Amino acid sequence: MIARLSRLAVKAATWALDHFYEVGQLGRGIPEGPALVIANHPNSVMDGLVVLKIAGRPVRPLARAPLFGQPLLGHLLRGLNALPVYRPQDFPGETWRNDETFDAAVDALFRHEAVLIFPEGLSHSEARIARMKTGAARLAFEAEEAVDWNLGLKVVPIGLTYHRKHSFRGRVAAAVGRPFEVAGWREMRERDEWSAVESLTAAMREALEQVTLNLPTQEDRILIETAEALYAAEKRLAEPRGRQALGPRLPRLQQFAHALAWLHVADPERYARLTGSVRAYRQELASLGVAEGELPERFPALGVIRYALTHFLVLLVGLPLAALGTVAWYLAFKSPRVTLSLYRPAYEVVASFKLATALIAFPATYALWLIAAWLAGGLVALIVVAVLLPLLGLIAMRWQDRWGRVREDARIFWRAMRKKELREQLVNRRRALVDEFDAVARQWQAEQRGRRSEPA
Repeated sequence: MIARLSRLAVKAATWALDHFYEVGQLGRGIPEGPALVIANHPNSVMDGLVVLKIAGRPVRPLARAPLFGQPLLGHLLRGLNALPVYRPQDFPGETWRNDETFDAAVDALFRHEAVLIFPEGLSHSEARIARMKTGAARLAFEAEEAVDWNLGLKVVPIGLTYHRKHSFRGRVAAAVGRPFEVAGWREMRERDEWSAVESLTAAMREALEQVTLNLPTQEDRILIETAEALYAAEKRLAEPRGRQALGPRLPRLQQFAHALAWLHVADPERYARLTGSVRAYRQELASLGVAEGELPERFPALGVIRYALTHFLVLLVGLPLAALGTVAWYLAFKSPRVTLSLYRPAYEVVASFKLATALIAFPATYALWLIAAWLAGGLVALIVVAVLLPLLGLIAMRWQDRWGRVREDARIFWRAMRKKELREQLVNRRRALVDEFDAVARQWQAEQRGRRSEPA
């Protein structure tokens, strides 16, 4: 019974993840054979679910031991065959229990399974990879040494980058990096055990940095996202007001981060001037109501009319069903907000609290409506409600998404029409900023080529 509940919890969580986030993947899934999967850890339990979704094969995660005692998360972790990690702050004096966890992880690798570990050791909201723990490297060496370095263990880095990670309908990009074999450290390990651990840990950090967006501060990240968005709009790489998936954006965001980091060292004055211009551009863009995406260069009359008519008709037709769905699922929709107000969790676990609450509230609401339908109308009413209720809920969510987007676009259009001069100035400044970006990129790339051509 417990095993069945655990499997059901996994299926429910992965299904809910598809509706909570827009998940984008870069690179292939986890290769076959023994694999130690490492990932950065910006979003608590959600990180493991995202990896599970894009892995392409079963993955056994290591997770904090206290999570196994929670009603829903415990079933979810057991359904994933997760392994508990006993941290000193959670279980003082009991870290010896991690020996059993390590042995179980090594046995899983012997069976050519995939084991997931978060080498940072904690979930955080910093703009870059945190200090790496050595547990992942020690686990990898223990597995290889147990079979005289014949296991063929590969380390698979997965970078997780979120946009509005705490929000329903946020976005996440999961970038799978190039796997590398642990056996390459055999000679160093046999010569100096601790140096090998430090070297492999450093290699893991470098691998994760290559598949994530690493910046000094969150303000720098906002700056980079603004620069990339205006560049993509000006170069017609994305629709100005389109909802851009995070996956295709990630490589460009990384390029911007590398180029501006180079500029900060190569020409600090130019860097300060350029970043100041981007910051001012973002502030004036916000005055037009643009919170995400970019300002269209123009608003063609036919395009505006077509947009207004299409969305008006869709919203009008869908309104009755969306209203029914909203009423039917109102308590379930609002339950995450109530949970957050009661528990006030850390920012890193807000999304996990929301998802966990929804996984309880929505089935409970569904069951109550089914009971009410049975009592009111018997079997026929039960069947009708069982079929229609999920459809009404999905329609309500999609309607709310569309309404929010249309309302924002209408506000932007109204303000842009009232402030035509500012709109034209912003379009011209965007063009000038993109020219500046291109110039910086050419200089940065020229220096990179020069370094590669230098003799070793």
